[in-house]
Amino acid sequence: MKTVRSCRPSDERGIALMMVLWILVLLSIIALNHLRSTRLNTAATSAMKEEAIAYYLAVSGYHEALQYLMSDKDPVYNFHDNADNYHIDKEIPPVTGLRKKAEGEVDIRISDEDAKININAASPEDLRRLFTYAGLKEDALAEVIESILDWKDPDTVHHLSGAEDEYYERLEEPYKTKNSSFDLPEELLLVKGFRPEYLYGGKDLRGVLPLITTFGNGAININTASKGVMDFLGLNEFEVEAVLKQRSAEAGGFRFVPPQFASRGFSALASNTLRVEVTGRANNSQVLSRIVAVLNRKSTGAGYTIQTIYWRESVENGRG
Repeated sequence: MKTVRSCRPSDERGIALMMVLWILVLLSIIALNHLRSTRLNTAATSAMKEEAIAYYLAVSGYHEALQYLMSDKDPVYNFHDNADNYHIDKEIPPVTGLRKKAEGEVDIRISDEDAKININAASPEDLRRLFTYAGLKEDALAEVIESILDWKDPDTVHHLSGAEDEYYERLEEPYKTKNSSFDLPEELLLVKGFRPEYLYGGKDLRGVLPLITTFGNGAININTASKGVMDFLGLNEFEVEAVLKQRSAEAGGFRFVPPQFASRGFSALASNTLRVEVTGRANNSQVLSRIVAVLNRKSTGAGYTIQTIYWRESVENGRG
């Protein structure tokens, strides 16, 4: 006859203890996952809140800049002072710069697209001067200039060192020639022979991006041109100093273009195509909301009309 072996109480207690321990481990894992999920959700909610605050700070700054531009009573001329603040006149303080608000901070910058060289209106001689100033060697100049001309001219015949569809369609990621004006300066990076350092700068090279635009009518405004543009146009340090002195908040800018500067390429006093850049940030946050707009401002006699010709919004991390 078989005997039935029963578990001793100590064995049962051991099994129960092991089960309890496994249950505790399982509950700990569930609790940690829940805690991690809660933290992630809290962080995401906080980031969304910071992003929303930053965005509406940027929007409020943009409308503040618009209101400032619309309040201009003398559209004949505007000017940039030595601190690069844009003035509609010398009586009304500029709205540009960084300022604190209850929810965070907003930084406003207004600049004049008519203070730059328009690459769509530039002649081959203008392009040669521009890229020689940037530091390109003679062997690279012909390819870059002729490829730019082929990119924006309407025909399909390429210059000797230039390129049309047959070149671009053989690339690893093929595309066609624009055969029209550039929409943005960064479009130059699509052109045969054009390297990023020509645009942004590099060893022994001055980036041309701060000097060029695809907006405006190509007339360079003496009241808003940067030191870089004045240097490109060949002004010496004494002439640059004389221009900046006249553009002080006290002097209020030029009322006409002096002949010695007209001969260098300055031909405008009014600002009709303006770039507005606004950045918003919530208190104690690294999240930045940025708005960049290019506006065409036209005087109607009774006020202004504003046409937005370029708009970009972005969210960035401002850490570091």
